[in-house]
Amino acid sequence: MPPIFRPRLFALLLVAVLSFAAAGCGQGGRPTGDSAPTNAAPTSQSAGAPPAETASSRPVELTFFYPVGVTGPLTEIMNGLVEEFNRAYPGIRVKPVFTGNYADNTAKIVTALKGGNPPDVVISLSQDLAYLREIDAIQPFDDLFAKTDPALRFDPQDFFPAFMLNSQMEGKTWGIPFQRSTPVMYYNKTALKEAGLDPEKPPETWDELVDAAKKTMRRENGKVARWGVEIPISGVSTWLFEALALEAGQGLYDGDPTKVFVDTPAAKRAMQWLVDLSHREGVMPEGVIDWSAASTDFTAGKTVFLYHSTGSLSAILKQANFDVGVAFLPKDKQYGVPTGGGNFYILKGIPEAHKEAAWTFVQWMVSPEIAARWSIDTGYAPVRKAATETDRWKQYVAERPQAEVALRQLEYAHPEFAPYQRPQVQKIVADAIQAVLTGAATVDDAFARAQQDADRILQKVAR
Repeated sequence: MPPIFRPRLFALLLVAVLSFAAAGCGQGGRPTGDSAPTNAAPTSQSAGAPPAETASSRPVELTFFYPVGVTGPLTEIMNGLVEEFNRAYPGIRVKPVFTGNYADNTAKIVTALKGGNPPDVVISLSQDLAYLREIDAIQPFDDLFAKTDPALRFDPQDFFPAFMLNSQMEGKTWGIPFQRSTPVMYYNKTALKEAGLDPEKPPETWDELVDAAKKTMRRENGKVARWGVEIPISGVSTWLFEALALEAGQGLYDGDPTKVFVDTPAAKRAMQWLVDLSHREGVMPEGVIDWSAASTDFTAGKTVFLYHSTGSLSAILKQANFDVGVAFLPKDKQYGVPTGGGNFYILKGIPEAHKEAAWTFVQWMVSPEIAARWSIDTGYAPVRKAATETDRWKQYVAERPQAEVALRQLEYAHPEFAPYQRPQVQKIVADAIQAVLTGAATVDDAFARAQQDADRILQKVAR
């Protein structure tokens, strides 16, 4: 489908995005914690800074939007990296703008576009690719690949293939992976040991998870003092649910932006299992579990197993006062996870000098040393092989082997939910999931209605 940027369509898209953000369907929230970046960035010489004679010229000023979707002090870390880049590249001045969670970020990008004052470069959801193309907001990187700085060691073939699934479309690269993730299962190894379970052998299947959750949850005075498992749904309804559907045999999305798969046996089996964890097995709180509160519950020892982003790894390891394990999400018929997180995008219509400066900034941010630092400081997975080959990363995983789990799980990764009209379609699916969890609808009714509503929207776009 060719890009569309008609005023009436844009207004409709803006309403959809703002509605989605207001509904709270974005990931994460404001960062917490008190950690700081590990080490200083490479010097301007080692980072491939421009010749000294450009330092006296007026710098190219770039506006950079970025969100935070996981636990941890990410604004401090990000702003610190930008400051280091600005010092290394005096001919470029990047202004970082923290935009909130991912849904807020998408809405603010669209608002800025509508107002005629778009940012130059953004981090936005990898699953926003089709949507951002649909509104003619971004430009491909391919023509910039010939203008790489050798000192920054950019290589499009070096990125892990799973992270490129939501970065390329119709033969072109529209996004560069940066803060990318998969969901993983965190678990309290101390609680497993106390229950007589092997802490080095976490549950590998849905049935094993239920069994372990029953054995490790704790009641005091007739009330639950520690839950067996928490799978948060608020804000990330489709992301974690996508994993469950994949594990049951079929995901919600197969890479074709004109189709979604909600009313399927696999999706309905996954939904029923999620409900049963609370209502039949009694190992998980009833209703909609909050994304941020779930990680707090885990580090406070109030739940034994937690489904969450690998991007929360560093904060969870720092905040928990018990031995934390990290494992693949348990399987049903198969292993399966969606990738997640954000890509770099360069906005369309900016001056050529801004485009080239933004490209320099992106190259620096995904250079091996900086990419490794970002992963270590945040918990996001390294997006490229060269980052995992740095001494910094090797030393880190030797001390914290939990960090390698997400990379091993990429073998079972699938593209994240990314249809056209993504914010609106995703809200339809999220509302269906939450309607079932709150008892407002049955699985069959909610998912049949969601499929019909999503199909109606996507059929209009595909025409």
